Amino acid sequence: MLDIKIREIFSREGGRKKRQKLVFPAISFLVFFTLNSFSKLEAKSIQPEERAVLIFLQAFDKENFVDNIAASDLEISLDGSPLKIDGLVLVKGSKVKRTEGKAIASPILPRVLILEFRGYQYEQKLGQVVEQLFRHPYSPTDMISLVTPVKPYGFSEQTLRDYSVEQLINAGLTVLKRDISSTGQKQLDIIQEMTRLILDLPQATSPRDVLREYQQNLENLKMLRLFDEATIRRAVDFYAPTRAQKRYIVICQQEFLPTPSAEMMERLLSHQDTMFQASELFRKIESAEGIELEPLISELTSSGIVLDLLYFKTNPRVRPEIQLRELSTDMFDIYSKIARATGGMVEATNTPAAQLKKILTNSENYYLISCTLEGQATDVSRISLGKPALRLKNPSLSLVYFKL
Repeated sequence: MLDIKIREIFSREGGRKKRQKLVFPAISFLVFFTLNSFSKLEAKSIQPEERAVLIFLQAFDKENFVDNIAASDLEISLDGSPLKIDGLVLVKGSKVKRTEGKAIASPILPRVLILEFRGYQYEQKLGQVVEQLFRHPYSPTDMISLVTPVKPYGFSEQTLRDYSVEQLINAGLTVLKRDISSTGQKQLDIIQEMTRLILDLPQATSPRDVLREYQQNLENLKMLRLFDEATIRRAVDFYAPTRAQKRYIVICQQEFLPTPSAEMMERLLSHQDTMFQASELFRKIESAEGIELEPLISELTSSGIVLDLLYFKTNPRVRPEIQLRELSTDMFDIYSKIARATGGMVEATNTPAAQLKKILTNSENYYLISCTLEGQATDVSRISLGKPALRLKNPSLSLVYFKL
């Protein structure tokens, strides 16, 4: 049994520095944003003397990676100017399988793997996601982080190198169980109270008062379910200069809200004193409307970060006197829009670990393409600021690409 010392540099409240010591069983690992990780990432950044545009590309036919693309199949431009393809490397199964043209240095890229768990009740299938993460082959140069409802944690290169898969899994499960249980209890208590209020409605002497209390609980619940854009933005800022394959994977647990049964709603709407209150309260519970996502999407794409959504479908207990309405459709709408815009996966599933395996397997297969500006001297500043456009002869394939 080993003690862990965790040092947090950046808190969720902002960039203010603070130190905190915590002790967990099994293994030592560092919090997401640490001085050690930052130094390591700076060393992996693209250096100014690199004068080629280096592009990461994945091509899929439905869910299958396409491994027969040649340089002649591609047309690439930068800010409207065509690029000359100097070299191409196919990496499959994390091994170089084919090369064309000039050699590309260090084609096996490290991976940034950030798993954010958006949940309120720990389930075994969430733990299976952590198990899958570490049972799948990884490299000590990968930058792996878990984001719980409390804060982000990152596994250092030394930790990934020195400790066993079982120790890493135990460490991840420790913080995941603890953090989801501690923060999710408030939400579970509110849901339980709202359920009680719904059950009290048929015999309540003042249904208006019950509905008013229900509305207050609903407002409290909304405050616990805010979209956390800040953590994603900090990941963008932290990993933007890193030459790596970057995935931000959100595991979002499905949520339900107890509402009156159809029969009870009919009774509430038939009485003048509760008609307006009930119709307004239950007409539209939650929505993602009004949240501006384009700036965040732009930052993710320019940083080469792909966001994936694994929407974890649960099986809630059904009661005849209560109608359960899906509450988490707002988060599904938000994260799925970001995922589709960045080229990520969107899966509604009751086996999130199996879907994570697909993402990890896909991350082992890609092309690296080295290009230079055609017919003119290379302008390094233009290369560093421009955004490439890529066309493939086969337009039916789905593409994920970005400039490293």
